Amino acid sequence: MTDAVQAPLDDALPLWRKLIFKRLFGILALICIPVYFTSIYLCWQLGLYAMIVLDTISYAVLVAILYLPNLPDKLRYGLGCMLAYVIGIAFIWTVGPAGAGFMWLFAFTPLVAILLGQRASFYALGLQTFSLILIGICYHLGLLHWENLAIFNTTIWWVLAVNFIATNAMVTLSIGYLTRRLIASLASSLASRQATVYGLAKLAEYRDNETGAHLLRMRQYAELLACTRQQDSDAPAELNEQFIANISLSAILHDIGKVGVADAILLKPGRLSSEEFEQIKAHPVIGGHVLESLMQYAPNCGFLAMGRDIAAGHHEKWDGSGYPLGLRGEAIPLSARIVALVDVYDALTTPRCYKRPFSHEEAKTLIVEGKGKHFDPNLVECFLRVEAKFAAISATALENP
Repeated sequence: MTDAVQAPLDDALPLWRKLIFKRLFGILALICIPVYFTSIYLCWQLGLYAMIVLDTISYAVLVAILYLPNLPDKLRYGLGCMLAYVIGIAFIWTVGPAGAGFMWLFAFTPLVAILLGQRASFYALGLQTFSLILIGICYHLGLLHWENLAIFNTTIWWVLAVNFIATNAMVTLSIGYLTRRLIASLASSLASRQATVYGLAKLAEYRDNETGAHLLRMRQYAELLACTRQQDSDAPAELNEQFIANISLSAILHDIGKVGVADAILLKPGRLSSEEFEQIKAHPVIGGHVLESLMQYAPNCGFLAMGRDIAAGHHEKWDGSGYPLGLRGEAIPLSARIVALVDVYDALTTPRCYKRPFSHEEAKTLIVEGKGKHFDPNLVECFLRVEAKFAAISATALENP
């Protein structure tokens, strides 16, 4: 189970970077509206028409990297960082050190350190240093002429540039170090959290003669179905990256309530009596209460809240005929509706002491028959779009029991 615990770390760690990027560049996009028009006016007055074009392109790029949905994150972050670099260099080249160029350039390398990592920040510092040296050489050779800087000379430029590079390097390297430590701390925290959750989930699974492979399949199925639903034009607003990260972990807690069911019932190979089945039906209530009690120590923990919803609601049905509360439709939490479908699929396609494993086609037929009755119709449609991936995961499980 080590690989299963470690696997999602690479997916979970970038979430905070994505949040920082969206908030920082989202605020920047709003602030830059008056800045853009002011800059256009001043450049027009000074006859700097190339800067007008550059400002317009820069603002368009800023909006694009914020709102283009399919842009890879590294490209999005890289373009955002290079935006600060290009604006900074362009301002220094055309206006000189009296403009806003150094401000934009100063932001370039720390942004790289935060969004792209410490190694990338070294390259950014090198690019920045080379650019300032090149500008200084061009100014010394008379290739650059900055108006209204009559007392400015090459010596002042080099003093200014050296101090800027040194200060910027100190800030960037400090941010890079702190970012690395933050990532290491977050990785350790996530690993500890996931190991604890797996331990809790496996306690329930072992009592039901299951193995950790069932937990791994549940998280794979749940994440796959959630990601597929997220791509729909009418996807619920709650179905974001954090939701998917949470359900990847919380799905394995669906049967935690089985710890409160007697072994004689839980491990019975034959058909359950009506009284015994009523006791089995209590496990969603037990699981919900267990996780609810844990939330008093971590009330803002998203994956525990989702785990509670899943444990308590994964036996509810879309038409209201499920248990324990008989919830109907969207009154059932989305996470529980997702796990309800994938739990049934996994139960059907894996061998149990009381039945043979159903084929993928047989399981698919039963799920389609449950559309609008047992299962959320939208989720059934999503399942059908990625059924081949479900079948591949199921086949792997049968080949490696």
